[in-house]
Amino acid sequence: MSKDPTFRVLGQAPTRSERYQAYRREWERREADMDASDHPVHVDIETVAVCDLRCGSSEEDPQGFCQIWTHEHIRTQGFDEHTYQRGYMDPVLYGRLLQQCADMGVSSIKLNYRGEPSLHPRIVSFVREAADLGFPDIMMNTNGNGGARKNPELFAQLVEAGITDLMFSVDGCDPEMYLKQRVGGSWEILLNSVRTAVQARAEGKGAPDCRIRASVVRTHINAEAVDSGRMEEFWRGKMGVDWMSISECYFPAGTQHHWKAAHWRQMAADEFQCSDPFRRMVVTWDGRHTMPCCQGFTLEIDGGPVVRVPNYPLMKSLKETWASANFDRLRRAHRDRTWSDPFAGEAICRSCAVTKVPTRLATPQRVSLRAK
Repeated sequence: MSKDPTFRVLGQAPTRSERYQAYRREWERREADMDASDHPVHVDIETVAVCDLRCGSSEEDPQGFCQIWTHEHIRTQGFDEHTYQRGYMDPVLYGRLLQQCADMGVSSIKLNYRGEPSLHPRIVSFVREAADLGFPDIMMNTNGNGGARKNPELFAQLVEAGITDLMFSVDGCDPEMYLKQRVGGSWEILLNSVRTAVQARAEGKGAPDCRIRASVVRTHINAEAVDSGRMEEFWRGKMGVDWMSISECYFPAGTQHHWKAAHWRQMAADEFQCSDPFRRMVVTWDGRHTMPCCQGFTLEIDGGPVVRVPNYPLMKSLKETWASANFDRLRRAHRDRTWSDPFAGEAICRSCAVTKVPTRLATPQRVSLRAK
């Protein structure tokens, strides 16, 4: 079974505890057996659906490359009725979802889906609540700015609260490269966030399993730095993160754009079966939508709300949602290898980045001129 071809790790992923490894073995088993069991292994709890950056935005490309945050591509495709509202998760809803995850036996949670989680005023207590319930993995993707603009110690506090997988989205290894892509961000704030998190972990203030990652979306601007090793040298060598991950820049629905640094080939069902619907679940910030993968922007695979919604007959639990008809339909499409059928398949899968194979474009390597 194929893995996600758009994602790769630089260097060796750090070793983790046996408890963490047991969770990962179940993660891999779900993929191998295409078995959803009666609960997800991992749940994305979208604590916020807002962001303080407009990544990649410019006069020539006002939408930018990070359309996960903006959802402008939904509007351009005529799906206005499916465009998410923006907001912050209610702490009571968060606590209820977290307890349901613990009761089901979920091993991993992530405190974001689309937005910047450090903007939530309760984010440190959210991490602490999850740590108190004993999840083996508590994850967060962050731009390193967000709430750190007002609280420079925020990411050290998140480490102390018990985060186990802190992933900084960086996209550059110098200020110029960074600011071209992370529009609205501050290079200095990002560096301070990473530095204080690494220091807090080094001082033993974090969980034993705490690992810190630098994540990069590879674009035509930073491709040379990624391919030459300069990106890894800066973030691992100088800033002290544990590891790095690289994702190829891809727009949903195959939109052409000037950020790309790879050619893409669409796979068919006979060469790819997605494992996300058998092990992963997403809950939006308002509890109105649930999805069995992280690509369901058009809500074609909505499992229903986990809050009371007007004119909707039923509020489901997370466990009931996991067994919903839409979730099972998507699983059948991958088990039976029908998802790529243009008539009977799944449009959301055909437009997904994970069903594409990237061939990286070669980039000119920087030549170092040394005085003799």
